[in-house]
Amino acid sequence: MSATLQAIRGPVLNPLPAAGVGWLPDGVLVGDDRGRIVAVGAWDEVAARLNLAAAGVPRSAGLILPPLLDAHIHIPQHPIRGRFADDVGADPPGGRLLASLERNVFPAEGRCEGPAHARHVVAAFATDTLANGVVGGAAYMTVHARATRIALEQLADTWSVGLVLMNGRCPDYLRTDEPALAADVAALARDHGRRLIVTDRFAVSVDTPLRTLGVALAKRHGLRMQTHLDEQRAEKTLIEDVLYPDAGSYTGVYARDGLLDCEPILAHCIHVRTEEIDMIAATGSAIAHCPVSNTLLGSGVMPLDAIRAAGIPHALCTDVGASPTTSLFCEMAQFLKVHAGRSVAATPEEAVRLVTTAPARILGLDDRLGTFAPGMEYSFIEVAHDSATTPPTARAAILSLLRMTEAELDAWRRADDPQTLAVRTLRDSGLDWGLGLQALDADVRATAVRLEHRVRRVTRQGRVVFTAPESSPR
Repeated sequence: MSATLQAIRGPVLNPLPAAGVGWLPDGVLVGDDRGRIVAVGAWDEVAARLNLAAAGVPRSAGLILPPLLDAHIHIPQHPIRGRFADDVGADPPGGRLLASLERNVFPAEGRCEGPAHARHVVAAFATDTLANGVVGGAAYMTVHARATRIALEQLADTWSVGLVLMNGRCPDYLRTDEPALAADVAALARDHGRRLIVTDRFAVSVDTPLRTLGVALAKRHGLRMQTHLDEQRAEKTLIEDVLYPDAGSYTGVYARDGLLDCEPILAHCIHVRTEEIDMIAATGSAIAHCPVSNTLLGSGVMPLDAIRAAGIPHALCTDVGASPTTSLFCEMAQFLKVHAGRSVAATPEEAVRLVTTAPARILGLDDRLGTFAPGMEYSFIEVAHDSATTPPTARAAILSLLRMTEAELDAWRRADDPQTLAVRTLRDSGLDWGLGLQALDADVRATAVRLEHRVRRVTRQGRVVFTAPESSPR
């Protein structure tokens, strides 16, 4: 092999940009000295074409696939991941989401005002996400411009970070410094460009004047926006019946105030009505689909088929800290479970695409990441799988990654066991804390433990940036 080339041989899962997942049981990925892919394909064909010697090409430590991307995650909530809803009670006024924000989330975010604490949180976040094969995405920071700058400086350039807007129904220490906002956004945009996302927390905590200011600043500096939408029924009722009764709908608030004109990433979109889906589809908006978070908070299940039929870009995202883990494999498993028997689109192959090619396109990284093709980054992850032999198909390989079997997946299509009945209730009306939600909560947390830290090694542009400790689970 030429000294200017580097390669790795092993089973390759290659999510394709248009549809499907390529599968090479004995594949090879070849990169050049610029950290770009020059070839990907079956070992015999590529080795003969490029004169590769088997002895000179290392074998992978697991399945090879593109690095993962998470388009909706909260950096300051990383220290409380999995404890988002602790001590909020079974049925708090206004729902578990709003109660969790007040009880656990806002205090965690307030602590990031201190630079030392913010640096520590961002560093731990960076380490943990990388250990789970996640190399970029779109993250929320806090209302603090200094903390947002710390995150932008410490994280790789594949991470976009949001300066959060809030001026209502939140503690005084987490209110946006409105007189300084224009200067703060200008300075961050000057130094970090479109990696800065103007972040409208959600319509409960941001009024129209602040939102329209955020929209104006995003347009002035060529930035996009992100927010939450239609996550829980109680939240939707508060917004539509109390806070914005003249807007027509929750989505109508964002349409009227201009947010939908700023290529937003809209998290959740569970309780969207048909007219709201139409509004989203008519813009450059994308949706962050978070099955783990939506399950643990009893919020519901996003209408996947309606979103797909409308042609709205969407990706699987963790929503840490409502999720206990930054592992997108856990998100993939829950995606398959909550949509089992309801959507033919919820396949293992599609789950892989929703954490690779789909978020890459949403984030504007699809010229670098998401799939293996000549000219793309020579970047990949190696993931342990449970098969004693190389799986025969892409579907079998993905299920092996997720430590699932066809029989287990089929069980989630039945309607005669407590977990499946709980998912049906979750889909239809959401779940308050009770036996059904407890069963789903236990299953999700067990899945998280099972699927965390499956990644053996992460390579970015030809350089190894993470190697799992020998003692970590395989």
